[in-house]
Amino acid sequence: MRIDIPSNPDEFITLAQAILAQHNKLGAASPLNGIKGIAGFGAQVTAADTNNKLANSLYEQAKTATQARDNAIGPDTTTPGYLQFFVTSARDVLAGQNKGSEHVLGDWGYTVIASAAAKPAAKAAAKAKPAS
Repeated sequence: MRIDIPSNPDEFITLAQAILAQHNKLGAASPLNGIKGIAGFGAQVTAADTNNKLANSLYEQAKTATQARDNAIGPDTTTPGYLQFFVTSARDVLAGQNKGSEHVLGDWGYTVIASAAAKPAAKAAAKAKPAS
């Protein structure tokens, strides 16, 4: 015979509440009275239940907030009306206006990496070079 203890927090707390209810019902006759520290069991059940309800509520709020955030950011950089579109478009406009001085985009919050792009011939040579 096996007597399982749930690992799911909701089910575990429900079990703890049932145990507490039976313990309180039996009072002085409860066989659990011999467990060291059992007097704190009720407070622990209450704390676990309260915080579990809060965690579940916050989880749902986080899911809703995440969906709203993702909707504002948008699906891609090509769909007008979303942040990805505006941020990419702003970069493109500013880069065009500051051709040769792209570091100015740092003033707008963009991270500008100043490295020379490899020339097509150099890329082809690097691909053709055998690994040693």
